[in-house]
Amino acid sequence: MRKTCGYLPKDSLYTEPELMLLISKGDPYAFRQLFTAYSPQVYTFCVKLTKDAELARDLTQEIFARLWTRRERLTEVRSFKRYLTTMALNLIRNYLQKKVLKPVHKEDILGYFRDNALLPDREMEFKELELALQEAVNHLPPQLNRSFVLSRMAGMSHSEIASQMQLSPLTVKSHIARSLAFIRAYVAEHHPTLLTALFLYFFSHFL
Repeated sequence: MRKTCGYLPKDSLYTEPELMLLISKGDPYAFRQLFTAYSPQVYTFCVKLTKDAELARDLTQEIFARLWTRRERLTEVRSFKRYLTTMALNLIRNYLQKKVLKPVHKEDILGYFRDNALLPDREMEFKELELALQEAVNHLPPQLNRSFVLSRMAGMSHSEIASQMQLSPLTVKSHIARSLAFIRAYVAEHHPTLLTALFLYFFSHFL
């Protein structure tokens, strides 16, 4: 029996590199075999980050559709699992940027960043991101800083913050929105390499 890799079944007729070559030449049967083997893992990954089964199915279909349209590049891919994971992450990030996803839990994002089997550099990136976010919070104007800290770090409601700061709840809500916009812009300007991590962490932890 031939040795396979990734998620291909042990009785697969082809190794993963052989499938990549066939798919790059437009072989639909090879692509179907790849889809059958890898789509369950891609779907699980999408569900983990979106918490939306229907959206995860759509994203999985979109990921493999893009894979097919870019099939000529597959012969240059050294690690297909990593390549596919990066493609999925980028697509999910684009949805997050458009604010069409439901917020996900921080623990799920933390789990992703710490999954060394997928992307070993994510844990360091996550730590860098937390430092960048704290740096941005420290640069908030005093009123915005206080409102943000009481809301996102002390867990107080808008009404509770309004009472403590002697402001209206509407003003507090405005402070929070302005704080979030400031932090996004600050990280984008001063730490542009963290933008991918920002959209995953920021939308789950602060929104």
